[in-house]
Amino acid sequence: MDLLISTPYRAGSIVNIARGAADAGVLRRFYTTVYLRRYHEFAQSIPLVGAPVARKLSRRSFLGVPREIVASESTLPELAHLLFRRMSGKLFPQHAAASMYHSKLLFDMAVAKCVEEEEPGVFLGMHAASENSFQAMQRNGGQTVLNLVNSHPTEQNRHLRELAGLTPPHHEFIPDGVVERVEREIELADRILVPSWFVAKQLLAHGIPDRKIVVVPYGVDLTVFRELARPVSRRKELQCLYVGQISHRKGLRTLVDTARRCRNLPIRFDLVGPMVSPEVLHDAPPNCHYLGFTPPGGDVADAMCAADIFVHPTYDDSWSLVVLEAMACGLPVITTNHAGSSEVIENRQTGIVVPPGDTFRFTDALRELSEDQGLRQRLGRQARQAVKADYSWPVYAERVLGAACQF
Repeated sequence: MDLLISTPYRAGSIVNIARGAADAGVLRRFYTTVYLRRYHEFAQSIPLVGAPVARKLSRRSFLGVPREIVASESTLPELAHLLFRRMSGKLFPQHAAASMYHSKLLFDMAVAKCVEEEEPGVFLGMHAASENSFQAMQRNGGQTVLNLVNSHPTEQNRHLRELAGLTPPHHEFIPDGVVERVEREIELADRILVPSWFVAKQLLAHGIPDRKIVVVPYGVDLTVFRELARPVSRRKELQCLYVGQISHRKGLRTLVDTARRCRNLPIRFDLVGPMVSPEVLHDAPPNCHYLGFTPPGGDVADAMCAADIFVHPTYDDSWSLVVLEAMACGLPVITTNHAGSSEVIENRQTGIVVPPGDTFRFTDALRELSEDQGLRQRLGRQARQAVKADYSWPVYAERVLGAACQF
């Protein structure tokens, strides 16, 4: 098996597949947009100030992937999109989303031209960025694997309508043209790699043959997300942490409503993540605090180790990697059964799972955890053990290479 991998941005799943394939000697080419390995290495050599700069650059350095097989394509359109998103994304979210999808299309078109010159192999690409590349590889007699890291786009839009109460053309909706593009990729793919049965069942409901679907749960970096000794809290408030997009899709309205119902309890809600839909926090109560894109100090793992409870009330999430990361840190977790990562939770043994949008159930679970320190400790300890046993990134890569990329 010769494997070609394509991704317009850094995604933990596909990067770790690439690392595993490189270690196994089967990775022929790795296509991406912005590649910063040389700048990362230079930053590391700068005394004092180099380390934090290098950490930022590492996201686009794809460490562990041999630089001689990396091909950087459609770099300028991606840089233009990133610049537009940073400068105007908050003012024009609809245009920022359109810019992102257009950048993915241009990347796919550029990679397809490269693939036309390649020998047959197995091509693994990201959804909404692989249609043309799939066609090129199949013309060459190769095989294709779609890395579907989100829900089926039709289902994601349905959950935004039914659970978040949104109507088009809100910027969180996936545009019709992109829905159609992903559906064509699903049709073209010889295999579809998904992280959860939550997504697999959506595909089956849309008539996709089960022989095409490969379910492999994501992993977590256990060297970064680690359990630290968590002494008995002497704070006046328990810290309830949320990490993720500040958006309707992630269930922030449920979290805000829960915080309001808990305003007379000694619980502080800290929210961390990129601001996608600011209106979800417009009437947040005083016990609800948005800390920014990253936590103070910039380390999510440290923030998780310092918290008492982790919450993720998502309405639609193919996996919710942050849930697994919190579990790896020994945090008791409350999430919904619309998070694919809830499939690794044994309810009330390694976490608590409630229906999406059910503020009453979410509040009851949070009240119970806040009042029972023993339960918090037990759930956190057992969550860490469950993750350590079966959910590392090397295990994920090995499973993908064995199940999804063997033809």
